[in-house]
Amino acid sequence: MISEVTRRPWVVLVLGLATGLALGLTVPVLVRPSGGTPGDLVIVSGDEDGTAGSRQILIDLWNQQHPDKRARIEPISGGADEEHSAMERYAKGEEAVKADILNLDMTSIAEFAAFGYIAEWPADRTPGRLLGELLEKPRASCYYKNRLWALPFNTDVGVMFARRSLLKSAPPIPPLAFTWNDVLDHEPPDKSATPEWAYAGQLDAYEGLTVNAVEALWAVQQEIGGPAASAPSPLGVPTDPAIWTAAVNRLYGPAGKPRVVDTDSTSYREETTTAQFLNSRIVFMRNWPTAFRTLVEASDQQVTVAAADIVMTPLPGPAVLGGQNLAVVAGSPRGDDARELIAFLASEASQRLLMQVGGFAAATAATYDRPEIKAAHPYAPTIRSALEDSRQRLQTPYYPLFSQEIRTIIGEIRAGAVPAAADLEQRLTDAAAGKLRRR
Repeated sequence: MISEVTRRPWVVLVLGLATGLALGLTVPVLVRPSGGTPGDLVIVSGDEDGTAGSRQILIDLWNQQHPDKRARIEPISGGADEEHSAMERYAKGEEAVKADILNLDMTSIAEFAAFGYIAEWPADRTPGRLLGELLEKPRASCYYKNRLWALPFNTDVGVMFARRSLLKSAPPIPPLAFTWNDVLDHEPPDKSATPEWAYAGQLDAYEGLTVNAVEALWAVQQEIGGPAASAPSPLGVPTDPAIWTAAVNRLYGPAGKPRVVDTDSTSYREETTTAQFLNSRIVFMRNWPTAFRTLVEASDQQVTVAAADIVMTPLPGPAVLGGQNLAVVAGSPRGDDARELIAFLASEASQRLLMQVGGFAAATAATYDRPEIKAAHPYAPTIRSALEDSRQRLQTPYYPLFSQEIRTIIGEIRAGAVPAAADLEQRLTDAAAGKLRRR
């Protein structure tokens, strides 16, 4: 049974948690003070997903406890690709506002570290206890070449959502991962009004397409060869053209089954997919855990879906690890203060607030055992399990180029031009090394 906590207005949780944290949240001092450089510590960050404002709550709490080291968030808008470009400008000092901390997508850590945009965490002040509290996969995402560059603001992982009322049979409790055959079995009949399709992901031309493609590649590889044959390759994805072809068929729907994948999903991003799920146009969707909060909030306002009608499970195969990591801008005159703030935001108490109020997946292991988290998030064990089985996308300073090459290859295969195995591997290898190829 879904807890009624999930139906309460989020402002109640905000007030309660903020009061508790203001009274009881303490974080060990991990770094020496910088000497009081004037001005706010500036965190450049993409827009928070949703309206709960949990990140700002934490900044307000920090400012209450550290009036001499006040901080503020400098927001930037846009999708993952647009945010990446903006982060690079701030890192280079090309914006009027001078940043101290960047809230980077975890795939950017290798690039920003390799090109000297962010500062390595000093070895003599490594936050050992805090690192020990993090789940393994989020912790690993903070390292590049065995050196620590960041700490998590929040983590993330791909999960599968289903509408319980649209399923042919009730899922077990706790729900197990749906297979792709389960999705295929829920293809609606022709001209069906509700639902119209079995499934939708995010297939617009942005990083979301890369994420969906990589997860499809991993799932197909595991189904074909079993777990032993699906170990991550040096490029992070398989290089067998047959696996890529099968993955493309999964992304866009198999031939002869036109109502499996929503045909409009080629323009979908996360929020669009959530809206389609909310309106019962699809039975299943791939999304991030924050969609659960969005759906519950919408159900309170529009009475279109109840929390009890939402089922969340792991994906059919390994999920992509997502999330944002906080790193100090190289050359910031307040590096020590910035690292102290980052440690505050990555602490278990802060992660707890981010999860309970904002719906973010927590990076700290202990958070998932908290009674208040279990009450507010009935699928907390699912999220933790998905995180533990997740994989990082390829760590390379040239990840944007690598990601674009994946999307290019997907488009070619969809158009019927399947590259040979050697060419496929070479193209991915070149992109991972930052080599542009003439078309």
